[in-house]
Amino acid sequence: MNQHQTTSSPSWFHSHYRGEDRDDGCANELSVYRDPVEPRLDLLVTNVDFAGVGHDNTYSLTREDATKLRNFLNDWLGK
Repeated sequence: MNQHQTTSSPSWFHSHYRGEDRDDGCANELSVYRDPVEPRLDLLVTNVDFAGVGHDNTYSLTREDATKLRNFLNDWLGK
């Protein structure tokens, strides 16, 4: 696996972030799921700790949250 890998589909965005240098079935990654029914984005952050144990954290963003995130990213991208 490459040090950084990004894939997407109409419903999913996946990004394996730097430091993920092995494909162990529990990748360090950020996944974003666009819910077809609810007006929200679900974000899943998967991380493997130093003992090799995987941890998942899920967050949901409303459209208002996503707008603020977009503005934040646009500001960062503009610099």
